[in-house]
Amino acid sequence: MAEKSTIYRAQINLSDIDRGIYTERQLTLACHPSETTERLLARIIAYCLCFEEELEFTKGICEGASPDIWHRDMGQRIEHWIEVGLPTPERIQEASRRARQVTFYLYGKHLDRWQQMHREKLVHLTNLRLFIIEADFLKLLVGNIAKNMSWSLTQTEGTLYLSDGKQDLSTTIEPVYLQ
Repeated sequence: MAEKSTIYRAQINLSDIDRGIYTERQLTLACHPSETTERLLARIIAYCLCFEEELEFTKGICEGASPDIWHRDMGQRIEHWIEVGLPTPERIQEASRRARQVTFYLYGKHLDRWQQMHREKLVHLTNLRLFIIEADFLKLLVGNIAKNMSWSLTQTEGTLYLSDGKQDLSTTIEPVYLQ
């Protein structure tokens, strides 16, 4: 019998001071058996950092042609393609062709090597933004993950502050400059 996805619920109190966004969200996410906890948490963080009313989680890794999160217009054209992890340059180029705006949140133990190998291949993509989520930050979150989470998340001037009731954390969300 195939392993089932694990369902996580996250109550998010989001304050994005730089963009003037203050909202509460109830998220329900399925974590596929092949998905790591770090990736699940990175998806939640990416959703919060890019928040706009129209954002939706997709089927993610279950549906390889779609991003993790997207905003589609009324005609189903992808306005904003959002993904986490260390994608191939081909994946990023495909996203860039299919969406008006593309944002990737990079994390992982091979991040430095990924940047060295792929950075130059992406310089020409004008609709692409890359950011780094620190691996240590994700590891601290993994230690307190629960099927029902409550986060207070504040973003200002490139710094992310997160409180989950057990710990107060902060990290810098570093942009990757391609030029």
